[in-house]
Amino acid sequence: MKIITYNKNYSKQIPELFTNSIHNTCNKDYTKEQLNAWANPNIDYEVWEKRLDKTKPYLAILDEKLVGFAEFYDDYIDCFYVHHKYQGQGVGNTLLSHLLNQAKQNKIKTLRVDASITAKPFFEKHGFKEVKKNYVKRDNQDLINYSMTLNI
Repeated sequence: MKIITYNKNYSKQIPELFTNSIHNTCNKDYTKEQLNAWANPNIDYEVWEKRLDKTKPYLAILDEKLVGFAEFYDDYIDCFYVHHKYQGQGVGNTLLSHLLNQAKQNKIKTLRVDASITAKPFFEKHGFKEVKKNYVKRDNQDLINYSMTLNI
């Protein structure tokens, strides 16, 4: 597996991975209505392409296939997702390790993330601590996530 910086060749696969990962892995923690509000199954590729051009996420690639991605800017990890069929196989660990290396190179002392109920145990396993519980409103749905930090 390799971690690369954003490549437009993956611009359609990224939102598909995002949507499928949420709907296939977070369904034990969130209702169908919440999942749809968080990751609309009717993907707006144009909106995503504009976002990706700005955020330039890191991509986890295995045999030329996108298996995960993470947006990382300043000290904040955003959109950290692993393909639902590749979870538990080290993709998240590899992505996070890459982000930690980037943070150290940029002399960042603390990382922040807003983790879903589903992702919270992963980040806790890597030393992140909960700062506060958040209630996020999306399309009239209340979603819970957790602001977490890691001192490097």
